[in-house]
Amino acid sequence: MVALVFCGDLKYCPYISRYIERLENAHVDYKVYFWNRSKFDLQLTDHYICYNKASKLTNDKVQKLLDFIGFRKWLINELKINQHEKIIALSTLTGVLLGSFLYKKKGHYIFDIRDYSYEHIKPFFVIEKKVIENSAFTAISSRGFNEFLPEHEYVIAHNFNRNDIKEIARFEKTEGTINFVWNGVVRYFEFQRYYLDALKNDSRFTIVFHGDGPELDLYKKYCLENGFTNVLFTGAYNNADKALLLKEAHILNNCYGYTQNAGNKLKYAVSNRFYDGMIYHIPQLVEPEGFKTTWATESGIGVSFPPDKDFAKKLYDYYQNIESNLFDEACSSELEHVVEDDNKYVEMIDRFIIDRGE
Repeated sequence: MVALVFCGDLKYCPYISRYIERLENAHVDYKVYFWNRSKFDLQLTDHYICYNKASKLTNDKVQKLLDFIGFRKWLINELKINQHEKIIALSTLTGVLLGSFLYKKKGHYIFDIRDYSYEHIKPFFVIEKKVIENSAFTAISSRGFNEFLPEHEYVIAHNFNRNDIKEIARFEKTEGTINFVWNGVVRYFEFQRYYLDALKNDSRFTIVFHGDGPELDLYKKYCLENGFTNVLFTGAYNNADKALLLKEAHILNNCYGYTQNAGNKLKYAVSNRFYDGMIYHIPQLVEPEGFKTTWATESGIGVSFPPDKDFAKKLYDYYQNIESNLFDEACSSELEHVVEDDNKYVEMIDRFIIDRGE
């Protein structure tokens, strides 16, 4: 039996579905161990076991540490009782939290890293390095992570839904108003307001926000108080409707902020929306710096401009000068590389699942 482990609420671990898909496809039994930190009312099957203790994100550092120690004690006890042959540690914190319990099981676990974490703290980095070195394989969601992780041969696990690739998309330039579209959780207001101001009431653009989030009311209030007439909020949507919504998107707004403000979590990561642009052949605007910026601009699938006084003109001229065939070729080429990486990732998961270690 395989154990999948995550030190948090499962809503923050959507990539667990890929592992469950491969386990079920191979008819291998599994258990999912996680921390129900937010005390959600959950309807769980027998596959799921949770540490049902609340821990607020606003707790002080000492209380957070005590909470993590409690979760670790519970988790290791559960893993020992159930004597799992293999473990899949989801997130950096999960792997480091398990530490020696994991790396003593050399070759019998997968380590999955999705974000920059606390690599700047030496003891944390030392433990993480050992967990990486003793894993069957370690997956990372961005090649940019090579900049801060120990030197190692990593498997790339892109943050995209392969089921979204249903047909060959084509870029079709609009002759009307350009829809500048954000899709997903509505946040990063302090940075996004500069783009809002730069495009305010410009008849060439409609600024569209598809989605809900903790900062949605802040956006609405700002636009109302400052007399915006070219902003549209459509609210929450079902992910099954994403393709339909993006049919009307002409440029994707994929800007999260400057790295000096947002830190390394932004600098090295690749967002889900980045893949939306690639899959649906929609040009995207990315933030002025970071790994995502380099990938988008060098491949030709996106562009980066700071939200300065000439921003609206630059964005308009960029869109009008896109050569459809070249842009389509760039998106298709990059998507092909992503699928190749994904094939290898799935192959590695399957090999890990069926390997008897003989």
